[in-house]
Amino acid sequence: MMRSTAPTLMQALFCAALALPMAAQAQADVQQFDARIPVWVPATGQAAAHTANLAGHVYRPQGTGPWPLVVLSHGTPSGAEARAALTERYGPQAVAIAALGYVVVTGLRRGYGASDGPLADRYGSCDAPDYPHAAQEAARDVAAIMNYGQKLPFVDGARVVLMGKSAGGFASLALAAQQPAGLRGVINFAGGRGSQPRMREKADVCGEAQLLKTVAGFAATSQAPQLWIYAENDSYFRPPLVRKMAESYQAAGRNLTLVFVPPSGEEGHRFFDRAANIGQWLPQVREFLVQKLPGTATAQLQSHNLQGDKP
Repeated sequence: MMRSTAPTLMQALFCAALALPMAAQAQADVQQFDARIPVWVPATGQAAAHTANLAGHVYRPQGTGPWPLVVLSHGTPSGAEARAALTERYGPQAVAIAALGYVVVTGLRRGYGASDGPLADRYGSCDAPDYPHAAQEAARDVAAIMNYGQKLPFVDGARVVLMGKSAGGFASLALAAQQPAGLRGVINFAGGRGSQPRMREKADVCGEAQLLKTVAGFAATSQAPQLWIYAENDSYFRPPLVRKMAESYQAAGRNLTLVFVPPSGEEGHRFFDRAANIGQWLPQVREFLVQKLPGTATAQLQSHNLQGDKP
């Protein structure tokens, strides 16, 4: 079943106004530390099997938990220099989610920033994109990040939500199709692959038919409920294409809610990137998390706060 909603501009502004006073408190209530996350890479024709290390971060509420887990995956900047310089992109977003009573683990996939290389989630040429390969390798890294998070002593490994933006959203969909143990839901912000500048000028992506076929493959085996959030003025993945992708899940009878937010800035694809927009999406994300992870640490956190204790 697919549901589509579109919040009004006034609703978005109201949510943002409510969230502003909570930002400083959220920062104070969340602990952060760096992580080195191992991922097993099988042998290929170019390299022997080996373990690569991914640079990551952990954000956790104060208290003992165990807390549910949110795995937050990044998008793909354009160009080798930008990929090499990539650092933690979503610190404020991770803090906001962790403050709700969730452990958030992020990680840079192979070939990005301080993670080991080489770049693994390439899809090849725009004329003949190999999206299944990109999906397989990205999902391998996200699965390693998820597994790392599930083993943390303060995490409830049976309660996990995958969350990602752009290529990270695509990677989350790919891993969800493998039905990993403990997965309860997926939140996809502006997910997709194949949006190159020359294709955006044509309001298109590289190999749309191949992209839709790959996403349909995800839908065929996915079981976890999903929340998709895109901006109406996203020029990377425009609403008509997004609706086609979502229709694959609808045809497969999957539980998917598709949300288009009002136009955001000059480029809607950056809606999630802007920390100033957290208040616009956080209420809907919180509602999804509470629904898919019922009776979780969110309630525990609120209970402790009411009693005047630290969470």
